[in-house]
Amino acid sequence: MTTLGPTGGQHQLRHHTIRSAHIVGDDGEESVVATVYCPLRERSMAARECESCSRFHALHFDKGSRTTSVVCHASHAAPGTEESDPLRNAGVDVAVNPEAPLAEIMTKDVICIRTEVSLDDITALLVRHEISGMPVVDAAGKPVGMVSRADVLRAADERGDTEESRRVASRSGEVAPLEMSQGFHVYEPVRVTARDVMTPVVVQLHESASIRQAASLMAYEGVHRLPVVSDDGKVVGILSSLDVLRWFGRCCGYLIPPARKRA
Repeated sequence: MTTLGPTGGQHQLRHHTIRSAHIVGDDGEESVVATVYCPLRERSMAARECESCSRFHALHFDKGSRTTSVVCHASHAAPGTEESDPLRNAGVDVAVNPEAPLAEIMTKDVICIRTEVSLDDITALLVRHEISGMPVVDAAGKPVGMVSRADVLRAADERGDTEESRRVASRSGEVAPLEMSQGFHVYEPVRVTARDVMTPVVVQLHESASIRQAASLMAYEGVHRLPVVSDDGKVVGILSSLDVLRWFGRCCGYLIPPARKRA
């Protein structure tokens, strides 16, 4: 995209998609951290920081993809960092660049959960957002694990028909809620959380890592999704095997629509 400057010269305007990390706490409250990858600084930054940059032009909302982008002036394009719609190349072979950064193809609107979120809430989030896995983050937003539908199903199978429970001991002076015969005790279910069912994070990649590195690491580790982190180690996206396949298919000229579901 180009626009005429005040002196009549042409300035290139480039769109950089804003990524949103939705972090759900054990109280059900959701906080959103919005970041954008700056190709000139080669790092992530808070979206609000862009407005104080001299290259900032505007914010743009695309109704079709329902994404918001930061539009900024760029005197040059850093190799492999320009964001474009691959569908425009449908039917035409384009160069497959395995060195392209993950920031180009990763899922930028990612749902994260804290370790204290219950198993029932995890199940509800997976169903509501039509996803198959989520990063588990600490209080700083850094990944500590991954929880998937397989983890949820495994936990449900291990619990069986009866949930694990613990005995409740009465303190002196407390009134028992029920009149029970001798030998009977009150038990309450043990609360299963993300910490109990998650797979501890052993692999993650920086957003500047290449698609080649990601594909090789996922194949070697046998995983279908990786958390993508910024310089400060916080989650800014998630990469799935479907993201890689979708990118490759588009590079080969096939008409592949945007994903309706996060992988």
